Amino acid sequence: MGPSDECLLYAELLANIRQISLAASLPTPCDASTQLALSADGQTVQLKHGRSSFHLTLPAKASLGAKLLPIQDQQKGRTSLAWRLPLDATSLSTSHQADPVPWSATDLDPSSGVACRQCRAVVVPSGAVKSWKDLPSENWAEMMEFWHCHKPDHKHRTDHGEESGEADDRTLAARGYGASSAISAQEGVGFVDLTTLLLAESDCQNVTLGFFDFRAVALTLLKWQIACASASCVAPGIPECLAATIVSTISRCGAAKSLITPLPETIRAGEEHGVARGAIHIWVLNSSIVYSSNGTSRITPAIKLLYRPISRGEAHKMLEEINCDAQEINLPAQAIGKVVHHLEESNALLPPTERLFKEWRVGLLTRWEFKA
Repeated sequence: MGPSDECLLYAELLANIRQISLAASLPTPCDASTQLALSADGQTVQLKHGRSSFHLTLPAKASLGAKLLPIQDQQKGRTSLAWRLPLDATSLSTSHQADPVPWSATDLDPSSGVACRQCRAVVVPSGAVKSWKDLPSENWAEMMEFWHCHKPDHKHRTDHGEESGEADDRTLAARGYGASSAISAQEGVGFVDLTTLLLAESDCQNVTLGFFDFRAVALTLLKWQIACASASCVAPGIPECLAATIVSTISRCGAAKSLITPLPETIRAGEEHGVARGAIHIWVLNSSIVYSSNGTSRITPAIKLLYRPISRGEAHKMLEEINCDAQEINLPAQAIGKVVHHLEESNALLPPTERLFKEWRVGLLTRWEFKA
């Protein structure tokens, strides 16, 4: 059977309204042979069209058991069909759960070494890192000032006659409360961010991946380029790490739009591979969906978004505007090209009528899923 004879099935869990959205795209108009049936357990659907039959596992269990789903009169003769299936009462408690943070500190094995995922060369020897610690959010210093209405150890005057404000500022900075405070690498300690691991240079060897962080005096290793023993049997990729960053950005500042731009120190290497010419403008529609498609073999948690590739110049111009409503997210230049490829592949899983919105394309960015 050629690609032109294939039927596309796509289902999306709509947990907020307790329904499953199901769409089918047919190679030829709907006719008397077209039928859609739900299995007795409510987990799968079977589409028959012409002499072909297609199956899809739903992202959650539907409450209608062993039922032939009707095709409405207005859908007859069309190539695009759609249904809404009621969600089973037990599905919300047992449905797909996604952890938005890939490889948190508690997931990583303290005794584990770190290796390059591609060539398996050891980057951090086993035992070099004694403990893993999660880094705070990007606005941690500002939040400390907000949480403490009265600064810790507040005194009106010191023994040396200093004004209380000056003494307090120095005390707070020494304890890590000041806005000028910065995280620096510690030997034997691995710091974990949403997308990277931060390690002391003395704990690393054979480093040809990642980059040096001069502010933290540390080596920054990208999670999607390394292998490390963890509680999850699945290692995160670029989409999962980016999705975690987007979710964190929305939680922190409520911005639905983001500009994915290349890290300056990675642009030259990206240009050598022909992938550093642009950026990505994204607009999040739903930060937590679960979908399935007969174009892929798994049920996938994802962020549903609109995206459009743009030039770096256009991205910088947008960021300089006073009324810019997008937050900037930096990724290595080569990673941006892979994100675009991932979004294009996900766009092809959607029904043709749902792939475009004006100048935007619709994409599904895979979220991290913990698998023990």
